[in-house]
Amino acid sequence: MKDFTDDQNCFVCGRKNPAGLQLAFCENPQGGGVEAGVSFPDRLQGWQGTVHGGLLATVLDETMIKAAAAAGFKTVTAEVTVKFKRPALTGAVYKASGKTLETRGRIVFAESSISDVQGQVLAQATGKLFKV
Repeated sequence: MKDFTDDQNCFVCGRKNPAGLQLAFCENPQGGGVEAGVSFPDRLQGWQGTVHGGLLATVLDETMIKAAAAAGFKTVTAEVTVKFKRPALTGAVYKASGKTLETRGRIVFAESSISDVQGQVLAQATGKLFKV
């Protein structure tokens, strides 16, 4: 099996990736799991001034992976379901948060969301992650 090594070039959180978002995840002291601030530059838009939905899905996916890591599991995504609630604007600051829900054998179930500064959820995801 492949050895999954973090070389810091991940598009979402890699510190060595100059084209990436370079999110800094930390553990959430209130509700468990993890969180990170995120802002999307104009170069990541779909419609003018609106973040491309694929980028929101990418951040939601990585947030679940980071939540699993905080719970002690190295994982890769097996399945992800995303629900978009409202548009995210480029240049605005949002919070990505995620947590694990349960584990069954090799599968970790997790959820994540991206919220604005008022706490309104813009997008949320649920996922199944494989332990590696």
